Amino acid sequence: MPKKRLKKPALVVVDMQRYFLDPEADAFLKDGPAIVGNVKRILNTFRKKGLPVIFTRHAHKKGEPTGQMGRWWNDKLPWDGEAGSEIVSALEPLGGEMVVTKARYSAFERTAAAPYLKGRGVETVVICGVMTHLCVETSARHAFLLDLEPVVVSDACATQSKEHHEASLLNLAHGFAHIVDTKTLLSLL
Repeated sequence: MPKKRLKKPALVVVDMQRYFLDPEADAFLKDGPAIVGNVKRILNTFRKKGLPVIFTRHAHKKGEPTGQMGRWWNDKLPWDGEAGSEIVSALEPLGGEMVVTKARYSAFERTAAAPYLKGRGVETVVICGVMTHLCVETSARHAFLLDLEPVVVSDACATQSKEHHEASLLNLAHGFAHIVDTKTLLSLL
């Protein structure tokens, strides 16, 4: 865990979309709605401090190849332009906040997120959202490889099971990311 204030932080809110958070959606995560409050607290703090914020939304374009994602998930994916691809209204991005659409697990793969952060002198990325063991973990590992310091907020992330969530956090804590809860994170900003 970082011992003092975070150096030049930015927030990456991963895939907080209706596809994962709407109880009627195919990929609904039962623990997803419970993290919205913590994500919102973190988001509001970043906004008040004027710190950079990036939202990701996982979405594929109809008619374009889905690659390994489509093969793995049998094309049961969020599609661009459909309601499930929208970020939930409780976390609506504001003007000036970057929103990147991604078709891979990482927030940084084939998106403008990394150049955006580097251009703002960001050194630390705070990551929250869904799914802990897929997009959050892959984004944290990718951030590490980009020489950004990842901080993953344990109680502002969710996935399909407690076991996947805890295993992912355990793995990240051993060499890739600092793992903190919302209260600790807010004290470090």
